[in-house]
Amino acid sequence: MKKINLITLLLLLSFSALATLNVSNTAIPGGIVVVDFYTNHANPKAFYSNVPVYLQRKKDTHWQALVGIPLLVKTGGKQLIIKDFSERKIAFNVMPHGYKEQHITLTGKNKKYVNPNLAHMDRITRERPILAVARNTFSTQVFNNSSFIRPVSGVITSPFGFKRFYNGQARRPHTGIDYAGKTGTPIKATAAGKVIISDEFFFNGNAVFIDHGQGLISVYIHMNERLVNPGQIIKQGDVIGTIGQTGRATGPHLHFGIYLNKTVINPNILIKDTPKL
Repeated sequence: MKKINLITLLLLLSFSALATLNVSNTAIPGGIVVVDFYTNHANPKAFYSNVPVYLQRKKDTHWQALVGIPLLVKTGGKQLIIKDFSERKIAFNVMPHGYKEQHITLTGKNKKYVNPNLAHMDRITRERPILAVARNTFSTQVFNNSSFIRPVSGVITSPFGFKRFYNGQARRPHTGIDYAGKTGTPIKATAAGKVIISDEFFFNGNAVFIDHGQGLISVYIHMNERLVNPGQIIKQGDVIGTIGQTGRATGPHLHFGIYLNKTVINPNILIKDTPKL
């Protein structure tokens, strides 16, 4: 027990001791806007559209806000609100960005994922609030992450942001990256964090959600096996499950996603040594 507590304490360091994420400003829908600001306050807060955002202290009075921009946001002028000794606004712009289309055909038993029956809809309705709570998590835990890593080494078969059509019917854009892989291939945690979901869902199949602190959540979907439990503290690179074909999947692969201030962003922005878009 003492050993576990020590590991937890080492992971949950104070702002002043933490390594910071090196993130490029990507001011487009599905991107991350990096806003620099300065304050003598020891614990400033920042909000975008009334949602708290990820803050990191770069050095002394130099801070950064990392703002996730929704895929379907209206481009143009936006504002970040900083609250320290007072309240101030910092303006920034979101630029247009086009995403390609992807058409997917589901046949046989997989057609239920296009037009679910009443029983399936009942299950989907029950699962929605569970998934929403996980995606909207904003914890005070801060983990010592300086970069994120790829969860698997497979080829990317479906990039982030594709406008998706299932059997000709428009659905929401692709909210992550799909990596090809054989069933049973180990999946690694992209960064240190705390498991908040390890369960099976209608669309997602076997899924794991990991909290990296301050609204930064990583998501692993369509897994064959889940090897971690809710509440478990993990390190970057720990094996959390294996590639599978559960839920709405046409073949074995990993859907990997990142949420930041309640919105999906392109995971490649955070992954070291990976083309960003």
